[in-house]
Amino acid sequence: MLEEGRALEVVGISAFDERVYRGVLASPGITVQELVRRSGESAGRIQSSLSRLRAKGLVSRLWGRSPRWTATNPGAAIRSLVRGMQGELDRLTDTADELEATFRTVGQGTEEGGQLEVLAGPEEQARWYVRLQQEAKEEVLTFDRPPYVLDYHNPLQTGLLRSGVRYRTIYVPEAFDHAGALDEVGSLIKAGEEARVLPELPFKMAIVDRWRAVMPLQMDPPLTRGVLITGSTMVMALVELFERMWREALPVRPELWQELGDPEPETTAPGPPAADLALDAEPLSPGSPAGAVSPAASALSLEDRRLLALLAAGLKDDAIARQLGTSPRSLRRRLRHLLDELNAETRFQAGAQASRRGLV
Repeated sequence: MLEEGRALEVVGISAFDERVYRGVLASPGITVQELVRRSGESAGRIQSSLSRLRAKGLVSRLWGRSPRWTATNPGAAIRSLVRGMQGELDRLTDTADELEATFRTVGQGTEEGGQLEVLAGPEEQARWYVRLQQEAKEEVLTFDRPPYVLDYHNPLQTGLLRSGVRYRTIYVPEAFDHAGALDEVGSLIKAGEEARVLPELPFKMAIVDRWRAVMPLQMDPPLTRGVLITGSTMVMALVELFERMWREALPVRPELWQELGDPEPETTAPGPPAADLALDAEPLSPGSPAGAVSPAASALSLEDRRLLALLAAGLKDDAIARQLGTSPRSLRRRLRHLLDELNAETRFQAGAQASRRGLV
């Protein structure tokens, strides 16, 4: 009985041919008659199998009074088959690119003006989000806001950023509420994501290469249905909305969350109020180097700068208190003073003014 096997089907070797190959591999110099005896198959079928294996470089014939068969080096032979298959896959990929270009050209000229597909359930929306990222060649634009019904982590993004795909994401403050969110976003920004924050977003969505968009049809849980939009004026309208909100949003500054060291102990004597040092400060000039701060900002304590950066991100009191390692009561006293000195009505406004003046 020849050994069963199906491992080589991926390189075009049938299960039967693999069994014959394994028989030859186990018994160098074996004859056709011996293979017939072991397998119970006809001589004609065994001979045809050996011919196919020989054509693929897996076996060779030893000439003599009684022809015998032996296996070639399996590693070299199989790797050669894999290289050939890779070449075919590359050609198939090139063909797919050509067909996609034709599809887009034809699709843009249709009277329907694109396609809309209703997606049933958050799982299907998530699958399409993953698929669209895998297809991305240039850019992914995202509105990121709760509710989150699936895993927040996006394992594809870091690899795509390294491959040259541009990610721009607008967050709402609530996106940073769950555990580990600040670290996650900070890691993505270090990898190349461009991130900004706004107090509110109308919905959540992802746009890939300005050609396809995926988004839920309603924001209240359960997020039962979504929509996939392809190649229409609706996608372009969503892109325009994103660009307008991007211009209004403030940059996220993870270096002030994570890299300025531990906050100052609350027992330390307070220095001059942050606003007294910086209310009249000019913002950084457009030519200032990346990461530079204004002269006024350099006079602020690390805790003041971190607090202003978290305000600019729009975090709530409890979340800021956790980040600074202080009590909510102490934080509220400090916030009241900063809002008064910055002449701001909301925490987000205070952070926005601090950002525009170069304080963070």
